[in-house]
Amino acid sequence: MITYTIIICIVFAPIPATGFEASIVKESIVSQTETDSLRRKPVNFLVLPIIFKSPDTGWAFGALPQAVYRTGSSQHPSSVRVDAYYTQKNQYHFLLRSTNWFHGDRTNVDGKLSLKKWPTFYYGIGNDTPASLKESFTENLLEGSLQGIRRIGKNWYAGANYSMRYGEIRELNGEGLVSQNFPGGSNEIFTSGLAAIFRFDTRDHHFFPTRGFFHNVEVYTALKALASDYAFTTITADLRMYVPLHPSHSMAVQVFSVTGTGDMPFRQLPSVGSVLRGYSNVRHIDKNLALLQAEYRFVPVMWRVGFVVFAGAGDVFNHPGDIELNKLKYNGGLGIRYQFSREEKINIRADYGVGRKTAGDYIDLGEAF
Repeated sequence: MITYTIIICIVFAPIPATGFEASIVKESIVSQTETDSLRRKPVNFLVLPIIFKSPDTGWAFGALPQAVYRTGSSQHPSSVRVDAYYTQKNQYHFLLRSTNWFHGDRTNVDGKLSLKKWPTFYYGIGNDTPASLKESFTENLLEGSLQGIRRIGKNWYAGANYSMRYGEIRELNGEGLVSQNFPGGSNEIFTSGLAAIFRFDTRDHHFFPTRGFFHNVEVYTALKALASDYAFTTITADLRMYVPLHPSHSMAVQVFSVTGTGDMPFRQLPSVGSVLRGYSNVRHIDKNLALLQAEYRFVPVMWRVGFVVFAGAGDVFNHPGDIELNKLKYNGGLGIRYQFSREEKINIRADYGVGRKTAGDYIDLGEAF
């Protein structure tokens, strides 16, 4: 099923800082390094409007504004981003994300808030569920998280996260898997939990790294002591490597895994499509996930335009023995990049991924990983 028929992208220039830039002109004796630092605009602002149409939403309209700035003596970029969509059928999705660096890049605070009434699907749990079992429903969702990490050594960080999720499933067709089997979380549910975070980060840039490592491990536990309706634990490992191959060429590699234990609601099970482009993020779900993907980046090739080639493979499973090569999910695809901000290395990406009897197109701000 083709869901996107029209996608419109408009780029707005960064917010000018007239007084700030005027001061640069006056300081003609400042060293080159200091001048480059001063010329960085205090706020870079980008808005990406999107229009699309699908059978489940009708016409839908959205915007993805993002602001990038720096706080105090920190050099790492802080940002605020909003994803906002509204459809012809009175459905909506609002997502606010913010990341802020303080104390000379020693402290990072991230926050997220999501409000959604959006159509989605359920195919069953496992890596071999037939597409014919698809059941549509609408979920009302309120989700939020607050995370803080602190540098504890050179390139090493540790921190904690609190997250909550309130979901309510509505508009079932009455004859599908959710209606008949009632998987965990098929009614009104609330989950709440804490996570410990450990990170190693040597990337040369946050938005478009070309060298270094980013390794992040998060151990999350939903607790009934925090009013959660379900008790479960997930261990998420996100391991990335970036290798420069040419001034405008680089290779990015990612190993991603989720290990789940306990009573997990089906809407919080990891999915293949959450990482591999070309798959729906609800199509293949289970308690455990293991994936590998790589991307060759030619950015920029000419002016501000570049290209990427990507491929990956992996699967979900309940037990390791469930993984079979003939069921493995793989993908491959091409992407185009437009470099909106050279100084911040912020790209608009448009990707097309192909998997096993499936395909998908994506447009977003920033890289997939």
